[in-house]
Amino acid sequence: MDRTGGMGDTARGVGAVVLASGLFGGIFYLSGVIDASAEVVFGWRIVVTFACYSLVLLVPPGRAMARDSWATLTREWWTPLVFGLLCALVGVQLWLFSWAPLHGHALDASLGFLLLPLALVIGSRAVLKSEVSTWQWVAVGIAAVAVAVNIAVSPSLSWVTFVICTGYPIYFVVRRRVGMDKPMAFGLEVAALSPLGVWLIVSGARHPTSVTGILALVSVGISGAAAMAAYLAAARLLSLPLFGLLGYLEPLLLVAVAFVLGERIRGVDTITFGLLGLALALLAAEGYRAARRDRRPRVASGSGTRRATR
Repeated sequence: MDRTGGMGDTARGVGAVVLASGLFGGIFYLSGVIDASAEVVFGWRIVVTFACYSLVLLVPPGRAMARDSWATLTREWWTPLVFGLLCALVGVQLWLFSWAPLHGHALDASLGFLLLPLALVIGSRAVLKSEVSTWQWVAVGIAAVAVAVNIAVSPSLSWVTFVICTGYPIYFVVRRRVGMDKPMAFGLEVAALSPLGVWLIVSGARHPTSVTGILALVSVGISGAAAMAAYLAAARLLSLPLFGLLGYLEPLLLVAVAFVLGERIRGVDTITFGLLGLALALLAAEGYRAARRDRRPRVASGSGTRRATR
């Protein structure tokens, strides 16, 4: 069953999504302008992220979280196999995030992230039996129409779009389904990927990078660690359907970055993004209504307490 926290968890989860989306937008831009290959950017991101997670092990709570994640990883004979699948899934996504803006596929990647929330809602409903409210279904429906309009105008679906909109939902649903969504689980994943990251950095050393480029690469790594930590925290704090729908903020930022990088959008896409804006507005209105409802004071009665009439 899916886990749903209280309003405090929801507020923290929404804040984490906003922070992660902003950081991911910055990484997407830097990946498109850094004078280095996508593989080198990916390698630096993995190695710096691993270093950031290693610092957490210096404090007792961090070590406790690491032991908890390790216990989950080794509790059954099949869990290491699932862990390997998760490492492969997230590794491909992290590499593609650096490759797409550097090779003129920023808008294709953005479309993949537009499809991602829909896939998350459907996947969480089908596999995790998550509850989806009426207004969330309405928002999903509007978003589905928006994406359908986009695909109808351009029937061919880029492989970049396909990999993003299928890979991440599988990753998040499997993590939650088998209980591998612990706070330090991503740290173990980047630890497993770090030898590959080191090899890619060393291989790219044949093409020297300026001091400014190295600082940008380190910034990408630090931002990636913070963004992924915030994103995975949001995945734990929010119900998966709400987490998926809030994911529309990131692709809208990525589209803006694609414009900055010089990619151009077709006129009909204005309709697509307008519909997505409406879906986000409905989601925000529902969240505000739910927050006001849950903040209403409890009223004492002779037999105990009850909520004020709604």
